[in-house]
Amino acid sequence: MIDVFCDVIDNFGDAGVCLRLCRDFSKKNYEVRLFCNNVNILNKITNSEDDSNRLLSLFSWSDNNMEYEPSEVVIQAFSVRLPDNLIKKIKNRHSTVVNLEYLTAEPFAEDCHKLPSYADGFESFFFFPGFTSKTGGVVIEESFLEKLKRAENIKSNCLTLFSYENQKVKTVINALNKENLILNIFEGRGLNNFNNLLNLNLAPGDIYKLNNLTVKVLPMVSQDEYDSYLIDSKLNLVRGEDSIVRAMLTGNPFLWHIYPQEEDVHKDKIEALFDRMSEICSSKKDVEILRQLTLSYNGFSDYLDSFDLLGFYENWKKLSKEWSEHLISLGSLTDNLITFLKTKTDF
Repeated sequence: MIDVFCDVIDNFGDAGVCLRLCRDFSKKNYEVRLFCNNVNILNKITNSEDDSNRLLSLFSWSDNNMEYEPSEVVIQAFSVRLPDNLIKKIKNRHSTVVNLEYLTAEPFAEDCHKLPSYADGFESFFFFPGFTSKTGGVVIEESFLEKLKRAENIKSNCLTLFSYENQKVKTVINALNKENLILNIFEGRGLNNFNNLLNLNLAPGDIYKLNNLTVKVLPMVSQDEYDSYLIDSKLNLVRGEDSIVRAMLTGNPFLWHIYPQEEDVHKDKIEALFDRMSEICSSKKDVEILRQLTLSYNGFSDYLDSFDLLGFYENWKKLSKEWSEHLISLGSLTDNLITFLKTKTDF
C-alpha cells in the first residue's frame, strides 16, 4: 500500500497532481491512500470512476491523525509538513519515504533527484518530476495517450482559458479575435479575471459574443473532462503546474501563466523551461519566440502587444508537438517512481 500526503494551500494544482498520481498507481494495481488537508478540493475534480475505485481511497489527514497507521511507502508531496505524531508513526513503521518535489526545469532538479535526506530523524529520498531523463518525468496515463491517439488530425476552432489574475489575457484575446473561434473559460479566478478586464459579469452556462470570438463559460470540471478540452483545442491558455503539464502533453500550442512568487522567482522557472526546450526542439528560433511570448504573458515585457499570434501558429504547433513527443519518451512519473521504489523496498 502507498500513502500520499498533500497540503493544499490556495490552488487546485497540488491536489490535481496528487490525484492523477494516485489514480495511476491504482491503475497499476497498487492500493493507494491519498490524505489531503482539503478533501473538498479533491471532490471537485474527481469522477465517478474514482468513487468506485476499490484501490483508491481519499482521506482528510487532519481528521485521521490519531487513527493513522503508515503504509510500507509514504510519499510526502510538495514540501508537505506532517504533524509530529504522524512523523513518529512513520519512523516507527520504518516506511520508505519519498519527498515528491515540485516540477521544475531548473538544473538542480537533476542534481538532487533521488538523493537521500535525513530530516525528521529518518532517511527519505527526493524525487523530482521534470523534463529530462535525469528526472522523474511527469504523470502520463495510458488512458490519456489513448485519447491523444483518437484525436490525431482533428482540427479545432476552440481555445481554453484557465489563469490567475493576468492583465495580458486581454492582449491575447484581442490578438486571437481575427478568426471565428470558441473560447472556453472555466469558473474561478480565470473567469473573474476575464470579467474584470472586460467589465462583464459572465457566469457558468453563459455564452457571449465578443466580436469574432464566442465565449462559453464552463463550471469546474473533472480532470478527465479538462484533459478532453485541452486535447480538442487549437490553443490552451493554462496556469500553474498540473494544467501546463497536461497542455504540453497534448502537443497543442500553449501559453503558461506560472504561479507568481515573491522577488520574481517564477521568472527563473520560465527561463529554465525554455532552456530545456531549446536543447530538444529543432527550431531554436521558435523556442526563443515562445520564451518571449511566455515572459510577456507573465507580465515581464510588452512583447505580446504587437505580436501576430495567429501568424506564428503553424510554427508553434510544430514546436509543441516535438516537445510533447519528448515528454512522452521519458516515461510516466508513476512508472519511474515504481522502478525507484523497487530498489528500496520489496514493493
